[in-house]
Amino acid sequence: MSPGSLSPPGFSRRQLLHGLAGLGGLAALGGTSACGSAASLGAADNRVRFWNPFTGGDGANMRAMLDVFRDEHPGIEVRDTTLAAGEPYYTKLAMAGSGGRAPELGVLHLGRIPGFAPGRLIDPIDVDLLAEFGVREEDFNPRLWQGAMVEGQLYGLPLDIHAFVHFYNRPVLEGIGLLDADRRLLPVETVDDYLGMLDAAREVYGDGPLGWNALAPGECWWAFLSLYSQTGSTIIDEDATDITLDDAAAEEVIAFLARLVADRYTIPGRDIVAFLVNGGPFAWFGSWLVVDMLNAQADVGVQRFPTFFGDIPAGQSESHTLVLPHQEGRGGETNRAAHQLMAWLVSNSLEWAKASHVPAYLPVLAEPEYLELQPQVEYRDAMDQATFDPPAWFSGPASSLQEDVGNAISAAAMGFADPASAVRDVRRAVDRLLNTPNPWGEGSTA
Repeated sequence: MSPGSLSPPGFSRRQLLHGLAGLGGLAALGGTSACGSAASLGAADNRVRFWNPFTGGDGANMRAMLDVFRDEHPGIEVRDTTLAAGEPYYTKLAMAGSGGRAPELGVLHLGRIPGFAPGRLIDPIDVDLLAEFGVREEDFNPRLWQGAMVEGQLYGLPLDIHAFVHFYNRPVLEGIGLLDADRRLLPVETVDDYLGMLDAAREVYGDGPLGWNALAPGECWWAFLSLYSQTGSTIIDEDATDITLDDAAAEEVIAFLARLVADRYTIPGRDIVAFLVNGGPFAWFGSWLVVDMLNAQADVGVQRFPTFFGDIPAGQSESHTLVLPHQEGRGGETNRAAHQLMAWLVSNSLEWAKASHVPAYLPVLAEPEYLELQPQVEYRDAMDQATFDPPAWFSGPASSLQEDVGNAISAAAMGFADPASAVRDVRRAVDRLLNTPNPWGEGSTA
């Protein structure tokens, strides 16, 4: 099957609206000129239009990388467009792909690939063409590469992982014996070990030694998936057809999270950056917070999420992947240039690592300059325990799964519901989503 043979179905406006709502429920159709402008630019053999959602600090790193690529490849014209992150970005990318007149290259979270109906909204990547530019499957962690595969074809080239990690404040902890000789946090193995560490920190800090916001559905989802996955349990099967939730394990995790709030190990609603900068001992958050710590010159260490709830190392993670939004008749020199750019970006991602991300391209992790990055090098092994959202159309960042399950967990963590009822709410939410068809269809099987 050639990429150009994938023809999207005709979408009515009503189908389009329904599809966008199913992909997250927050999509707004205003400001769609970016789609029109991409389609109206006309064909150009040496042009790659690249849409990305990097509105944060990492946007500067991406722009710097693109400038270097332009200098090294003057024969390829790269036109990059940064769109509002989150659901607005997914909306515009989906709309462009549904019409088959999208930009040559885009960015999509790994967890969103199933929801983008591969073969309809995004096109498969030519792995032989990637190999021509020096990028091959063996250069990536298998769980990342396989996570971007659908029916034997690659639909996203992993650029990084960004993980739910464990921050710790060195000046606060080194005086109470919780750091080793290299000023790194001592390991824990059990729930009692972890609570004991929080108790020791509370003796010098006071209540709330852990920064984690039980009011935020997203942060509740990250914590739940990390701890629940350490028990070896799953939520849905690999085919996204049946619920596999272990009610007992889920209830135990939710009860633990509720205990953190009830026993004042954490105080919901605090600003995590201000908390750490002002002496907060520990925090659970996404690795992108590293940029804020560096900017504040805070002496904060960062490690992969600790394994203390089971025997399986796990920490919720996501990955930015480079994708080919669906184009009618994709091919030729523009498609080749898009593959060349994506291969170059992953293999030259040291600059991207400076923005806190763990590069997906394994050779970068061995580069001497990367090994000097602090604190990034300390949590590079988060790649080995990366735990991604279940592979389903309703999963991934800003998705119905994260919102619905996160809300149920938050209610229990805050004491508004008991853990058992929260598990029933989780099961109902997942079951409802499993029985809701993907509004974009199931992708091409040709």
